[in-house]
Amino acid sequence: MATVRATRRRGPMTALEGDAPALAIGDTAVRHIRLTADGLTLWLGDRTGPLIPWDGVRAVTLEPQTTRWVHPVIADSVGPLLDGLLGGGLTDKPESAPTFPVRIAANDGGLVVWDVTQHYLSGYRPREVRATQGLLEYLVARTEARVLLGRPTELLDRISALVRVRPIIAE
Repeated sequence: MATVRATRRRGPMTALEGDAPALAIGDTAVRHIRLTADGLTLWLGDRTGPLIPWDGVRAVTLEPQTTRWVHPVIADSVGPLLDGLLGGGLTDKPESAPTFPVRIAANDGGLVVWDVTQHYLSGYRPREVRATQGLLEYLVARTEARVLLGRPTELLDRISALVRVRPIIAE
């Protein structure tokens, strides 16, 4: 079994370095997808699932919950506190981990939907979700770009730098 460790996280993405480097979408301790130069693989913790090779992928989309909080960890800390102070009832299913769908459209017209676990109960910042979606579109469209997945920490650092820079016509 390959040894990997999480080195960076940005929104729903986590850089995994080690024997089998990959960029993960979702919480790597639970259900997540690992992107490698070979394709997309569903994982449950440290157990691997099916692989979909890139040459069979037409599009990948994700739909995580978003939040307007400055950082989602603040909402995840304050939300349960308020829920407890106000007597509960603010969350529908406090015991279940939130998931979001990742849809993989195949070249043959098929559709695979994998639900992955979120890191934060409150969701991710919209800008980080857009950056993740943009990266997925780039990887699907450009075969030569997939080599970047072999150095996920550097890739995530580049994406983080781009997300921090706000264009003149900002959101």
